[in-house]
Amino acid sequence: MATAVAPVRRSRSQSKLVFFVIFGLLTVFVTYMKNARIFDPTSEIAQHFAPVKWYLVPHAFFGILAIVLGVFQFSNRLRARYLTTHRTLGYVYVISVFIAAPLAVPMTMRYGPSLVAASSMQSFGWMLTTGIALYCVRHGNIAQHRRWMIRSYPFAMVFTVSRMIIPLPPVMRMGVAGIETVVWTVIAMAAILPNIFLDWRAIAAQPVPKAVAAD
Repeated sequence: MATAVAPVRRSRSQSKLVFFVIFGLLTVFVTYMKNARIFDPTSEIAQHFAPVKWYLVPHAFFGILAIVLGVFQFSNRLRARYLTTHRTLGYVYVISVFIAAPLAVPMTMRYGPSLVAASSMQSFGWMLTTGIALYCVRHGNIAQHRRWMIRSYPFAMVFTVSRMIIPLPPVMRMGVAGIETVVWTVIAMAAILPNIFLDWRAIAAQPVPKAVAAD
């Protein structure tokens, strides 16, 4: 039995590693492409963020910290071998979320009520799911803690996914409406898709046929 189960676990671990490596590279790429000249005060991006730079610095620092540390929370090997480290990184992730998320809201104040609402909903969803995950682990409910961490991290992934889609020519031609559409859609997917992932086996399971009563 052990030899039959091991390849499945190894395959899942490899798939998880590949996914997060690809996601990490995409995050670095979109961050660099958008902010390559952020330290040049004459650049468009630097002038764009100048009015909110005091929000941007802590938001960016703790947001990046949460994105990086969140990945390690999904490592079964780290959790099994270094539980104290897993817990420490988890608490730093929680703190980072509760600092980065609300700071995103005032940074969108200049872009109209739709993007302010979108940023507020993303921040609320990120903090809510993270807070529930923390509550569960503090009360010893490890199974639900893992499920709510899976629901939490996609709200961090909105940063990368939205920045991958917005530069596409069809979206850019739509202007502000295109940006709003992408942001709202990605946030909605961050809220919906984890639930499908978590319950996919139950959704896809074939119903057990009712036993035929004996004559």
